[in-house]
Amino acid sequence: MSRRLTLAEQVAGDARDKTLAQLVRQASDWDNKVAAQAILIWLRDHDTVSANDLRAELPDIAGGVLAGTLRGMSRNYLIHTGQYVPSTAPATKGHRIAVYRRRTDADRAAA
Repeated sequence: MSRRLTLAEQVAGDARDKTLAQLVRQASDWDNKVAAQAILIWLRDHDTVSANDLRAELPDIAGGVLAGTLRGMSRNYLIHTGQYVPSTAPATKGHRIAVYRRRTDADRAAA
């Protein structure tokens, strides 16, 4: 069972989500489609995906698009595993990032 978030964590999470959504909206269709395709291709051969897995595989895309696309796909195609890993992007200084997996029929039925 996951722990309950503090109010500060909830507010920070809401701010993060709004920022990522804004970055995805501002990015070109090409950036968003490339990120989504990379996620789908990665999941053909792997059980889980995080931004670390794809960052080096992608051409230059707008900042925040990969994380925003992962988060956006978690609404219907992906599900958060509850796991986090340290980011390998130098700018993030090892901040933790979410790990996702494909949403199954059992996940949809439970929701």
